[in-house]
Amino acid sequence: MLVVNTGRGGSRKGRSRKITPIRVITAAAIFDGHDAAIGIFRRIFQSMGCEVIHLGHDRSAEDVALAAIQEDAHLIAITSYQGGAVEMFTHTKNILDEAGFGHVVLVGGGGGTILPSEIKHLRDTGIARIYSPDDGRNLGLTGMVEDAMNLVRDLDLTEESRFPDPNEVTCEDHGSVSKLLTMAERGGSEGIISKLNDSTNICPVIGLTGTGGAGKSSLTDELVLRVLRDNPDCKIALLATDPTRKRTGGALLGDRIRMNSLRSKSTFMRSYASRDSGRELSNAVDSSIQICKSVGFDLLIVETSGIGQGDDAITEIADVSLYVTTREYGAPSQLEKLAALDFADFIVLNKFDRPGAEDALVEIRKQVKRNKEMWDASDLELPVIPTVASRFADAGVDYLWENISKYLNQKFETEYQASPAKMGSDGLPDRSQPLPPSRHGYLSEVSNCIREYHINTEIQANLARSIQDLENSAKIMKESGADRSHEELIKQADQMRQELGDVELRSLEKLENTMEQYESGRASYSVRGKEIEVDTTSKTLSGLNLPRVALPETEDWGDQLKWIRSENLPGSFPFTAGVFPFKRQDELPVRMFAGEGSAERTNQRYHFLAKDQPFNRLSVAFDSPSLYGHDPEDRLDIFGKVCESGVSISTVEEMDRLFDGFNLCEPNTSVSMTINGNYWWHLAAFFRVAHRQQIRIFEEENGRPPDEKEVEELRKFTLSNVRGTVQADQLKEAMGQNTLVFNLDTSLKMMGDVAEYYVQNQIRNHYFVSISGYHIAEAGANPITQAALTLANGLTYVELFRARGLDPNDFLHNFSWFFSNGMDPEYAVIGRVARRIWSIAMRDMYGVNEKGQKLKYHIQSSGRSLHAQEYTWNDYRTTLQALYALADNANSLHTNSRDEAFGTPTEQTVRDAVAIQLILSKEYGLLQNENPLQGSFVTSWLTKSVEEEILRIFEEMSRRGGVLGALEVNYQRNRIQDESMVYEHRKHTGEIPIIGVNTFKDPDGVTLSADDADSFDLEVTRSDEVEKRMVIERNIDFKTKNSEKSEAGITLLKEAARNGENLFEVMMDIVDHCTVGEVTKALFEIGGQFRRNM
Repeated sequence: MLVVNTGRGGSRKGRSRKITPIRVITAAAIFDGHDAAIGIFRRIFQSMGCEVIHLGHDRSAEDVALAAIQEDAHLIAITSYQGGAVEMFTHTKNILDEAGFGHVVLVGGGGGTILPSEIKHLRDTGIARIYSPDDGRNLGLTGMVEDAMNLVRDLDLTEESRFPDPNEVTCEDHGSVSKLLTMAERGGSEGIISKLNDSTNICPVIGLTGTGGAGKSSLTDELVLRVLRDNPDCKIALLATDPTRKRTGGALLGDRIRMNSLRSKSTFMRSYASRDSGRELSNAVDSSIQICKSVGFDLLIVETSGIGQGDDAITEIADVSLYVTTREYGAPSQLEKLAALDFADFIVLNKFDRPGAEDALVEIRKQVKRNKEMWDASDLELPVIPTVASRFADAGVDYLWENISKYLNQKFETEYQASPAKMGSDGLPDRSQPLPPSRHGYLSEVSNCIREYHINTEIQANLARSIQDLENSAKIMKESGADRSHEELIKQADQMRQELGDVELRSLEKLENTMEQYESGRASYSVRGKEIEVDTTSKTLSGLNLPRVALPETEDWGDQLKWIRSENLPGSFPFTAGVFPFKRQDELPVRMFAGEGSAERTNQRYHFLAKDQPFNRLSVAFDSPSLYGHDPEDRLDIFGKVCESGVSISTVEEMDRLFDGFNLCEPNTSVSMTINGNYWWHLAAFFRVAHRQQIRIFEEENGRPPDEKEVEELRKFTLSNVRGTVQADQLKEAMGQNTLVFNLDTSLKMMGDVAEYYVQNQIRNHYFVSISGYHIAEAGANPITQAALTLANGLTYVELFRARGLDPNDFLHNFSWFFSNGMDPEYAVIGRVARRIWSIAMRDMYGVNEKGQKLKYHIQSSGRSLHAQEYTWNDYRTTLQALYALADNANSLHTNSRDEAFGTPTEQTVRDAVAIQLILSKEYGLLQNENPLQGSFVTSWLTKSVEEEILRIFEEMSRRGGVLGALEVNYQRNRIQDESMVYEHRKHTGEIPIIGVNTFKDPDGVTLSADDADSFDLEVTRSDEVEKRMVIERNIDFKTKNSEKSEAGITLLKEAARNGENLFEVMMDIVDHCTVGEVTKALFEIGGQFRRNM
């Protein structure tokens, strides 16, 4: 049973009291983007009557504890899937205890990644209640939530003894302020209010109200950032209200997740549910304002929930009122009904970058002139301000704060400072968009292109069939002596041949010639001008000549042409069966994802994986601080993550150690790096290490260092020969994996910098992006959604880079792709569907050459299908998933190890996972044929059905403005979360059978609970304290050694950003002296930080 430390903050005595909802903080741990599970649980908490303050992913112990203190929460629920759970929970608990909030109960989970011994430790020390996979199986989702709620049902946070003397509280004491606000929310604040000293402190109240989805929270956060930028000593309190659900009494208090400004110690936030107020403000807000003024805050910002046309509660409490709206509410018929245009001191038209916003601005200005009778006022004199709060350093928000500060200074004789906004010549903020409005419909264009292609296929197949029929009939007529009929039929056939065209006719001839060539047993094909001869059959033990590529046996031209246009040979458009004519015999598709602890230990793993192989296909798994662009350090919650679930790489020297013994420019070596959030630094470090290697080789061969010209020649040689890929998919991060670090606009701009650098430096053999569906699937998406969102992201990159002036023919050969394979039938065809959609769109819509039409992809077996129960059976699932990939001609493959359900795999389980691939590739007879899916009825049906569903999703996103517009309204995340809920529900009910987990269970098996910790004897890879401290100390030494050059490099980076230069070029110059953490911090200042959402 959990030992609960009630501390001095709360009482658990039984008494009659007014029941208040349980307040719950939900979050995923620091440097952990896996938010699918916590997203499900926050919904269940809310549905069971809790008020949920959801913080989202990558939340530090300080973030979580501070939220619990300021929100005066009963319970904290944290998921941790990236290692370091003990340190995360311990550090959170320590902060709470030190603040006098030891009564807050911590619960959490992390599947099998939190080991039974760790669960036992956290339980026995009274730190946290951790739910194991067996708890989930026994209790179910709602059962675990109910159990967590029962831990705090008797915790009374309204006990009189909790509350301090209000006149002894200052605004810096967030814990005491929070307790006073709890008293105000309880409804018993009259006594406290009467005790308050009359405050002489001037504390204006800014009120924000507006329609739901207008971006009020983002605007609030940006306003606070502007206030603090210009007035760093200002103490600010935020009070926000969200609606209570009438049916359950629960509420999602969703504003805090958006607030990057809360990292400042000058800010305080409290979230309220409307409860029984029945309007857009909590009944507690008025007394809360009085308390906040009394304790010494300098400025209050109050945000309402979404309002209707006549709601005006904000005017009762605000000194200056802001009404926030969007273009959707700019129609004249709507504007006449809005009371806010009368009472608001400022009308903010947010999301001004959207199509139609300028028309809405014109109409709003007209209506304001009518309402306020400002007939002679110019447009710029009106209190109507357009903003793009989602954009970093938006001039519209600058202008808004500039006007608010003037208003406050005039009304209260305050001295707020405001930096002048840099507006355009028309007096409006910059409306530049990553994509011009004329290209927002690109996804619909692709859908139409694909459908038209298939329609034309039917038409052309019918023509081909008719031509064959006519010519066969003409032949019969000639043989029977009916010369006139023969001539008429030939004439008609010739007309149809002209209508069909030479391209299609030649494709029929090519198929016939290829059939003859493949049947001969030998064939050749060309790669980069080199002719490669291959055997087209392999002899079985029974003596059969098994074709490596089996071709259709039909002689009907219509069927043949339809097959050519929809399927075709491997290596031929539309590449449904694969992008190469034959698989390479000298290099298997094995690419094993690996990273553990220090660079030295991971390097040993790479040499183990490459042993006895004629190729080195390395794949780097980084630890989570590296993934988020953070240096390793000894702060407890960060220390727990260092060297766990990946390798710690924060300096170019660590990158050099990682690849010791591998020549990165050799043609048999390639490196894949799974990193996204601050990948620019890691990519630059990788290139620099490859360059350093070539310099060392030169010195060894020549007995001297190269001169300046030779160094440059070696740089060019390195960039033209290094092979591999970096994941770098920022759009996927915004909807799936959640390691997006910077503002999305900034991230996309820097992706364009990399694309431009590759084009200018003719980097031909390295992929600058791996457009990834894997993490979208891991976040909960089904296979069709995974494929649709991933393809849509790739199409968006094409549009973004074209808008930058780059030719797709110059950069598409640097695209690669990455999908997950689970057990569902759709996984059998997502590769072939993706190849076909991509090639048709690239050729017919974008006019791209053949190389750019080819979609080359990597498959990783599903991480979500790895289960901690009966974990050895994970190998069986992985084998079947690998079979999907190899049958569909995936270009490379990672097979998960069975123990990855618990963390980094051991050497033995990795060897077994590699064996799965080798056995399938070398021993499984059917895979000696390279197109086993072609000709299957069910494969054809799945291909057609999956493709149509993908096109439908394209059209749904297109209606929202494409991928970027859909992200604005959370389309992708909502879809993924909904599908994740469906999967988890069906798994827990048994509707989806999972052998060993919810059926065919071993009643005598060892559980993963704390009680069976001593019986859990699985070898699990973990880093130790010595290794972690070694990595941290090396990082500190590097920074000390390079401090002057690092400072100069960071200055150079900031100047380049201000001047709009290519930041990756600068990164290549400074990476020798700057750590990843130093670069990340600088980019936060110049590019803005990612703002989370639901």
